[in-house]
Amino acid sequence: MITPAIAQHTIVYAEDAAGKISGNEAGIYFKRIDAVKNLNKAKAASLKKCLAAQLKIFYSDPLFNPPKGFTAQTSFGIDTDPFTKVISFPPCRFHFDFYYLDNDDKTGGVKTSMDGTSVGMETNAVEHFFRQVGNFWKDCSDAKFPLFFEQLPVTDSTSDYIEMDFKKYGYAHIAPNKPFRIIKRNDKPLFIPLSRKEFLQFLIAQKKFQISEYEKTIADLQKNVKETEETLKNPPSYLNESTKKALADGDVLAQKNITKTQNEIKSFQAKIQEYESVINAMSPQEAVSPARIDENKTVPDFYDLKRLVPAGKMEGVGLYKVNPDYYDNSATAPGAQVIFVYYNLPNLSVFEKTQFNYLEKKTMDIFNHLDYHALKMSMR
Repeated sequence: MITPAIAQHTIVYAEDAAGKISGNEAGIYFKRIDAVKNLNKAKAASLKKCLAAQLKIFYSDPLFNPPKGFTAQTSFGIDTDPFTKVISFPPCRFHFDFYYLDNDDKTGGVKTSMDGTSVGMETNAVEHFFRQVGNFWKDCSDAKFPLFFEQLPVTDSTSDYIEMDFKKYGYAHIAPNKPFRIIKRNDKPLFIPLSRKEFLQFLIAQKKFQISEYEKTIADLQKNVKETEETLKNPPSYLNESTKKALADGDVLAQKNITKTQNEIKSFQAKIQEYESVINAMSPQEAVSPARIDENKTVPDFYDLKRLVPAGKMEGVGLYKVNPDYYDNSATAPGAQVIFVYYNLPNLSVFEKTQFNYLEKKTMDIFNHLDYHALKMSMR
């Protein structure tokens, strides 16, 4: 037996080596925007102006002049719907990837690593960050009900940005377990309270979806029962008595499950009637008042109406949704209206790191010390 010796390679970072920046020319990204056939041309011009400003603001950070101990590579993406007649506010994203510079023990030179960190800057990407957040998104998605989420976990704010961290309220779609900052162009609220009536409408939609799923279950069970009965009427020769008994017992169990599921449907239908009667009895003021949920109240059904805090009370957790009227749709409004900034560190555990290496520290420094006011003004 021969045991091969595996050489242990220790990575030594070249922290003082000057790195390079690539992809920081706006022209290559403008071509991507011009290639979108159904993009509003007036909005495209202002969008390009904002994106060019974002690049300039980002790379004006002293850490990039020049980058020490790392290289920076920029990539760009734009999301469009080919079936939309005119696109006014396409989601765009800059991804700034930073790679370590390592000492090459073979050549004595410096080489670029395969791994690193990154900062993201996304424009008009509201859905990207609030598509799968909170306890309700899955049920809302199943029931085809507009998505919303719980109490806004604001951890920092200035006149230029709002910082959020969804560690306690469900992971943000793009930046789990790390904060992200939102820079708004206008003074309209990006989030507005979900009304009590809307919460009841969600409960109704959720029950209707459950009924539709149970009806599918019943149809499958009935099909199985029919097939079993036909098999037992004309059993093939290879079926012995024990197998026939097992089929008959399974048939009885299926019939019981059908009855049980039908009763569940009746209970859901009764709930729907209850929720509809509550909506009909609401005053106009109560219908539009904010919905708040008592998370500490124990009820058999997580989505029970009993968790809804009485109107006017401030207990519990407020429910919010993205403001559908946030975007300024006027003819003179710019094509960039909200910017999200986040960072990404590899292998960041749920418990968070306590020790960070030099590039991770630089990445967080970039996130914390960006000129957020300039980013806000770039959308004017």
